[in-house]
Amino acid sequence: MSYVKIVGGKRLKGEVKLQGSKNAALPILAASVLCRGQIRIENCPDIADVHELLYALSFAGIKNELHDGRLDLDTSEAVPFSFGQEFAKKTRGGILLLGAFLGRFHEAEIAYPGGCVIGARPIDLHCSVLRALHVSLSEEKDGVYAKGRPQGDRILLSYPSVGATENAVLAAVCGKGRTELFGAATEPEVAELCRFLNKAGARIRGIGTSYLVIDGVSQLHGVHHRLSGDRIVAGTYLCAAAMTGGEVILRETDGVCLEGITNNLCAAGLRIQKENNLIAARANDRVLAVPCIRTAPFPAFPTDMQSQMVALLSVADGDSVICETVFESRFGIVPELQKMGADVINTDRYVIIHGVKHLQGRPVTATDLRGGAALVLAGLAAEGESKVCGYEYIARGYENICGSLCKLGAEIMLTEE
Repeated sequence: MSYVKIVGGKRLKGEVKLQGSKNAALPILAASVLCRGQIRIENCPDIADVHELLYALSFAGIKNELHDGRLDLDTSEAVPFSFGQEFAKKTRGGILLLGAFLGRFHEAEIAYPGGCVIGARPIDLHCSVLRALHVSLSEEKDGVYAKGRPQGDRILLSYPSVGATENAVLAAVCGKGRTELFGAATEPEVAELCRFLNKAGARIRGIGTSYLVIDGVSQLHGVHHRLSGDRIVAGTYLCAAAMTGGEVILRETDGVCLEGITNNLCAAGLRIQKENNLIAARANDRVLAVPCIRTAPFPAFPTDMQSQMVALLSVADGDSVICETVFESRFGIVPELQKMGADVINTDRYVIIHGVKHLQGRPVTATDLRGGAALVLAGLAAEGESKVCGYEYIARGYENICGSLCKLGAEIMLTEE
């Protein structure tokens, strides 16, 4: 068992390099299936979700080597492969292989995805958009099987789902004819996937908007791409600065979009300055309460930052309310924060937070990726020693979180038992 041991109360100060984006890396790895030849991805995060997806792709004949942030892929000998429960239960990113395998091999089979326990997260929209591209798709007890070459059509998404948008794009770029996608997700990671595909020879217009036009091509070629920095990891470290009264500089942040995040952090008293390839943050002595925050699709406050914000506001002056509209079960952090002395109540899709002066270090357990990171933040701000179990969840999206926080002056270490 791996857990994070933290001695709280240290004021964070210093600089740290921002890792590459997890939420951009996973769809781009899926997109590599569509390319024929050599692919190089720079600034690739060394995280568990990336390794799980690379491991799965190796069974499809895709060679890969990840070293010091540089990922080299050879997809020239890729073959169809059926992804069963053992793979799918570990990461939700594998669901994107449905669109990618349909695009290249006109056939795909994958078990229902796993990942974090944060709600139902159905794949209905994924199946709907793929059926709209005129492929035969059946949902069985153990997974999904799809067959046929995608054919372009006009598709309206009933909700701007990131994953469903990405699957539609992956299936359509090598399909027949034109696909018009209305109501597409506009998250920066979707735009980055589209730019990657265009570099590889795809024809996608409307990038960054909710209306995408995709003209199918016969095949894609190799490509060299550098991933943007991870905006959720950036937000997490900015929360750490705010909770410890610190001063933190994030390096290699060019192109990182913090829209929807920084306005709420500034409302909590954090002073943020973006300059060239840096983001600098300086905190007040005390966190300020934020009366109401509501998660929603981009450009609103992201659900992936909700747990970290709950931890931050648990030590604020005053009362705050957060409404979760994306995932119905994303408040797993609440009982763990209560163990640390937080005055936090969860009711339906709302969490009501009455800030306390100090948290107390306690043993707590992570049950999802962002909740685990938030518990680490709570440990940084708490008095005494905290032990955060469930490190395997944190490792899914954070590259050496303990090492990065140590560089900022935290007393934190990863312990194996």
